[in-house]
Amino acid sequence: MSDSKLHFSRDGIHTHLVLPSELLLLYVPDLKRYLEPYAWARVGWGDYAYYGAAHQPLRLALRALLVPTAAVIAVRGLASFGEPVSQQQRTYSLNTSLQQVDAAARYVASHFAYNAHNQLTHVREKPCGEVFFASTGTYLMFNTCNNWTSRGLKAAGMRCWPLFSFLPSQVEKSVLNNGYTAI
Repeated sequence: MSDSKLHFSRDGIHTHLVLPSELLLLYVPDLKRYLEPYAWARVGWGDYAYYGAAHQPLRLALRALLVPTAAVIAVRGLASFGEPVSQQQRTYSLNTSLQQVDAAARYVASHFAYNAHNQLTHVREKPCGEVFFASTGTYLMFNTCNNWTSRGLKAAGMRCWPLFSFLPSQVEKSVLNNGYTAI
């Protein structure tokens, strides 16, 4: 394994874990065609109908927050962990051990839902290359992408409070409280 770093990124209202692609591929080999040429995998989680949809009307956002819904997991390959995805993006490089990064990769892998043929279910793809797959879990106001990211950071050994990480700023505050600054 070439890098034992875990990264956290905040992009507007969404938060993501960024980890070495080769490590995630050990647990989810079906992602090979999406991640093989990339060193890093940026992974997020969200509402099935809203997250990554080409059209995101307010009614879909409200439904996602107020009604328990299915979830998707988003994967985007990155050449470098700091590759800018948007002007709003802030990235934090977290010094971790390989075991901690591995724990985060296992956490991420556990959220991919498999169909009856033991394959990932492709949901949608954005022109930028971000791919969305069916995920385990239920999205709701008290179980958002930010709670999901916070649980991933906690799985990697960081002091986080996933239950109180509804907003991206709350996850970011946990990262800052662990002594990390944006790069």
